[in-house]
Amino acid sequence: MGTFEKLGILVIVVIIVMILAVAIYQWGGAGNPAPATVLETPGGLTIKDLADLARESDAPPAAKAAPVATDPASWPGGIPKAYRIARDDKVWVLVVKRWGLKESFIQAIETNNPKIDFKRLKPGAELVIPDPANYVRASAEKQTPKKPTGARLYEVQGGDTLESIAFNHLGAKTRWPDIVSMNPGLEPKRLFEGQEIYLPGK
Repeated sequence: MGTFEKLGILVIVVIIVMILAVAIYQWGGAGNPAPATVLETPGGLTIKDLADLARESDAPPAAKAAPVATDPASWPGGIPKAYRIARDDKVWVLVVKRWGLKESFIQAIETNNPKIDFKRLKPGAELVIPDPANYVRASAEKQTPKKPTGARLYEVQGGDTLESIAFNHLGAKTRWPDIVSMNPGLEPKRLFEGQEIYLPGK
């Protein structure tokens, strides 16, 4: 038998042995598979961890709550930084009823707008509103005082004074102190059209 024939038989035998070894390994491990080897990267992550991260990076990002948009034209609480006066606007109604601020904030607005006649607001004029953060905000309750027993609510009209209100509704202008006593914090010389005050019962 020649050298090449011997070499060919040897190769065939090696191939057969390899095939048998693979078959025996598969048959022997089919019912009881060997535990998978866990490889770790230098950072301490396993190959499985890396695979999970790769899948997560391919997945669409989870929906996140959108940040609350802030209006650059408004102060916190929705108070406008500038307000264009509309027809029939009344400063007391704007500040107390619409913006929920205390009546004392009106003085800050007046100081901030020295050229505006607050007794006669002109439509189209623009009010520059100061930051209300330094002022006490209105409580959840109405800004008008709690109704005293027997009192009646009155809305201040343009041109009203405490004396004229006392004369027209209480019978004597000298009774204006009775109105003040019913409305704590009321400034006699600072009445605003649309302001609500209490009057003693008739």
